[in-house]
Amino acid sequence: MAQSDPVVLQGPITGVRRLRAGTTYVVASEVRVQKGGRLVVEDGVNILILNGVLPSSSIAHAALIFDQGSVLQAKRLYVRACDDRFRVVKAADNGGLWFFGGYRSAEKDGLSVTADRPSAASSFRADLIAVYYLGHGDPVRQSRDPLQDDRDGLSIMGVGPQEWDVTELRSFHSGDDGIDLTNSHIAVQRLRVVAPAEDGINLSSSMLQVARSLKVDVTMTDVSDRDIFDLETDDGPSYVEIARHCHVDIVGVFGDDLSLRSPDMPEADHTRDISYRFKGFLRLSPALVLSLNED
Repeated sequence: MAQSDPVVLQGPITGVRRLRAGTTYVVASEVRVQKGGRLVVEDGVNILILNGVLPSSSIAHAALIFDQGSVLQAKRLYVRACDDRFRVVKAADNGGLWFFGGYRSAEKDGLSVTADRPSAASSFRADLIAVYYLGHGDPVRQSRDPLQDDRDGLSIMGVGPQEWDVTELRSFHSGDDGIDLTNSHIAVQRLRVVAPAEDGINLSSSMLQVARSLKVDVTMTDVSDRDIFDLETDDGPSYVEIARHCHVDIVGVFGDDLSLRSPDMPEADHTRDISYRFKGFLRLSPALVLSLNED
């Protein structure tokens, strides 16, 4: 099927909006799926997020944001960065992809959500969400961004296990952390993070459960403070729980002041920044990476 011309996705989305297979959609502003809104995505749809500073956005960049109480219904969804001619580019300079739930209150990067369950529960369902070159690094000059800070490729805030039914997540070449959970608790079957600008998996007072496959490639570069796991504890402990029989393939600096409980995986050396590598199945028991009171 021939691809049609790109369609600019307008917001806010308040009712049901269906994205059709064979069409590429462009997020050229801050597009929000608001409470009660439903985005239905046919299999294999590509969404492009425009790179560059956007003064009209509350975060100074184009972004796709699912507000508390919104719905995503998808099979395989691909989200990539693009330039002002709507061409896919291999550069991350956008606001990324955000999901807000009603499970817990959360705040990050100037955006926040207040717990309100079950009246404002969200529903995010997909077989696969894959993101490429989302987020952005530190601004190189003064901008309208109130934080003057970098942003993650995929952000999940205040989302609980009853709100999240996404089988697989992939994040490639994010402008900051590959995936970031703030005050959330989600489970996936498969998670893959490749070459983020900073940390692979960042949790803030959150739990992430992975059942079948975990692959995180944060191969060491000359960038410091760049880890496989960064677990923060602002509002409580953070955990990554990896199921028994899960296939694990991780490489990079493991992370500061973390505990690893696993008879299958070797203990990490926290005394210096050296590369950690493990590839194999967890044959003996589940593994737990946690931080109780360290950041």
